[in-house]
Amino acid sequence: MNDAGQLVISPADRQQFLDEGYFILREVIPPPHLEILRRSCDRLIQLMHDEMDRLGTDHIHISHRHKRYHIAKRYAEAPGLEQYVFSPLMAAICQATIGPAAWLFYDQYVVKAAEQGISFSWHQDSGYLGFPHRPYVTCWAAVDDMTLENGTAWVMPFSRIGIRTLVEHVRDPQTGDKVGYFGQETGVPAIVPAGSVVVFSSLTFHRSGANTTDRMRRAYVTQYSPAPILKPDGSGPLHLAVPFLQDGQPIHSH
Repeated sequence: MNDAGQLVISPADRQQFLDEGYFILREVIPPPHLEILRRSCDRLIQLMHDEMDRLGTDHIHISHRHKRYHIAKRYAEAPGLEQYVFSPLMAAICQATIGPAAWLFYDQYVVKAAEQGISFSWHQDSGYLGFPHRPYVTCWAAVDDMTLENGTAWVMPFSRIGIRTLVEHVRDPQTGDKVGYFGQETGVPAIVPAGSVVVFSSLTFHRSGANTTDRMRRAYVTQYSPAPILKPDGSGPLHLAVPFLQDGQPIHSH
């Protein structure tokens, strides 16, 4: 990892991650990578529409046509996207949060369509796994400027609710969301410009609001684990298990 990547993550960021479960990096994604994220999003939405057409539906898992999209584990289908997924910036974040070893565990676009995007409930990313595992790190990249009006992400500091461990989640039958917190705490909104990254633990509660603007709101999420996360029966990786860092050095080649 180069020196520039290391300088992005301050000691204060590292400490906040330990104490509160998150930190925010403003405008750290290089412009060429931000352009790749935007171009890749357009391609993957079109591929999802093609799949919806094939299946004769407007709803796949928790994606709803022209409302919101969660497009997962498709980074290899978007030319150039690996340059961001395995970038020095991601390496710096991994080293600052989960340590010198990292595997890509999951990636997805989270998109709310203009004046149509619906909200996403309070949850821990680990709540979608539903079994004990080592916490991993989520990197939520703002592909567009993020505001309250367009449904930005909200994170819940550990100190606000006193929860640092995995809790049971229940599925909302209307949206397919898993929900793990029903209290009144509001959390911290990520009001950030495009190119920023919200970094949080898989045990950190977060949510997002509806997009009430006339523009699409796009975010790209990558998740990295300190070791491969296996299925409970040990039969293989639960999702992805792409080697990224070993002893702090990149080992993935695009």
